[in-house]
Amino acid sequence: MQIGEVIAGSLSHVDVQVQIEPKIEWPVAFGSFVKVKAESYDIIGIITDIYYEPLERGRPRPRWLEEKAVLDRIYPDIHEKFLSVAEVIVLGYAENGRANQDLPPTPPPVHSAVTLMTDNEILKFHEINLERSHVKLNYVYRIIEELKPGRCIDLLKAIVDKLETFKLTRSIVVSEITSIYLALGEEEAVPLVSSRLSQRK
Repeated sequence: MQIGEVIAGSLSHVDVQVQIEPKIEWPVAFGSFVKVKAESYDIIGIITDIYYEPLERGRPRPRWLEEKAVLDRIYPDIHEKFLSVAEVIVLGYAENGRANQDLPPTPPPVHSAVTLMTDNEILKFHEINLERSHVKLNYVYRIIEELKPGRCIDLLKAIVDKLETFKLTRSIVVSEITSIYLALGEEEAVPLVSSRLSQRK
């Protein structure tokens, strides 16, 4: 399912203009895994923030006193006056059917299509093997280094929640993540991270 297109990006981050239809909820959420179509490979990422940005300079006049139904009637084109933007951190890429959790060789072209990843694609990207209780999370190093602690833990929890839906034992995923914190010399953060990630929704 295509949810938008690239409007800015680099090797490590991508900004996506999300397609929002009137009276329809956001097609993506914080922690959604997405796929960006590049030249000869697909860039894999995860949504770290979502926001509105007015197309015109200056802030829009507050309408908080009016109900949404009234707003939709008075301003039927309100979705055309704002950019609905999702920020994506790049986790890796897939080329010729093979997943890679390193940064891609080049950033995606502007206007590249962005789609939600299927469960099968998420499984393959993480190389999940239930028999061996294995999951690949090499990209977590970059998430820890690039995001502030609070946002980082929230995002990691969203990842753990998703991976658990594939029948992967939660404690195994949490252990893998905390081992990365230890490898980065973040021993003091491990008790808090372990506690937060162990909690289900």
